[in-house]
Amino acid sequence: MRKSMTTMMMLMTSMFGCAACSSDGASKEAADVSENDNVPTDFQIQYTTPVPSEFFQAATQQGTIELVEYDSKDYTQSSRPATRKPAYVYVPYGYDPSKQYDVIYLLHGWTGVAQEYFLGRSGSSRTGLVHIFDNLIQRGLCRPFIAVSPTWDKDNLSKGWGESTQEAAVFSQEYVNDLIPAVETRYSTYLAEATPEGILASRAHRAIGGFSLGSITTWYVFEQAFDYSRMYLPMSGDNWSQGMYGGAYYPDATAQFLADIVNASPYKNDFYVWYAVGTEDVRIDQTHNQAMAMAKLTDTFNANTFSYHMKEGGRHDFNAVWEFCYHALQFFFPVNEASAIRSVKHESAATGRAYTPDGMLASGGRGIQIIDGKKIVK
Repeated sequence: MRKSMTTMMMLMTSMFGCAACSSDGASKEAADVSENDNVPTDFQIQYTTPVPSEFFQAATQQGTIELVEYDSKDYTQSSRPATRKPAYVYVPYGYDPSKQYDVIYLLHGWTGVAQEYFLGRSGSSRTGLVHIFDNLIQRGLCRPFIAVSPTWDKDNLSKGWGESTQEAAVFSQEYVNDLIPAVETRYSTYLAEATPEGILASRAHRAIGGFSLGSITTWYVFEQAFDYSRMYLPMSGDNWSQGMYGGAYYPDATAQFLADIVNASPYKNDFYVWYAVGTEDVRIDQTHNQAMAMAKLTDTFNANTFSYHMKEGGRHDFNAVWEFCYHALQFFFPVNEASAIRSVKHESAATGRAYTPDGMLASGGRGIQIIDGKKIVK
């Protein structure tokens, strides 16, 4: 039986002490958030299942990893010269320039570099995440997509915490001005022209996510450039609009700030946040408190726009990232409107129950439902 989140969070705070320290290094107590405090009774934390072991094996149909270099600049200081930056791009097996592809951008955490998600830190070998990409596509669990691993760091080098957080805070400008045009005009995507209008017109086919400081960067993009991407995958990190670790200390204010961003947009009913953290992650206070506060604001964050996921026993590591990506990609990029699901076990209770694209029961009521013998995405 799962422990209550309140008890578990208290244990995590004692174990990891300064995981949610203030910017001057002094410990601050995270807000006490109860799951039952004004959270809708039908809201459920969705626990992820492990990635099947065979998905970490090399697929017979393998995509390629390509390096794209593009011009950008140091957005923290306008006086600094332009820079040439790398982005590593996963191109699916059988890529066809006559077709259009969805794109997901995945941001690394603190001290990370652009190549590590796809080729490891040394840049010499394909990672488990790439094997997951290949197998998801080959097995028909999601449609072919392009994945991009850039860096929010101006030099693609590990930096101190202060400089890294400054660079992450302004990455949204590079994302819209430089990165999206460079990648999505090079490959066959839904971007018809590299202008703000063109990026907006293709937003339904664009996702961005990240882990740890990459999650915080994802929330900065949500805050500063919400309109330009439809899907968001923040993993183990919070929004800092109310201050560093604001999701932990000021969850209600943070959630309301994010809701205000959404509600001011013409796309307020056309977005999705797939939020995730491990139950033993050192960043759980920031993530969990913010997620539960967001769940209270049902006019904005509801079953059509928001879900919150946990990996049982998940820590602050790539094992959790790979598992979250495995599940989120199937949700973001189903094979077609009828989904990739092949079959479900026939039973009298099948109608009205939700299933994942591989036929497993899904929690939270979202997924593929069998209605009048037809497969419907809900």
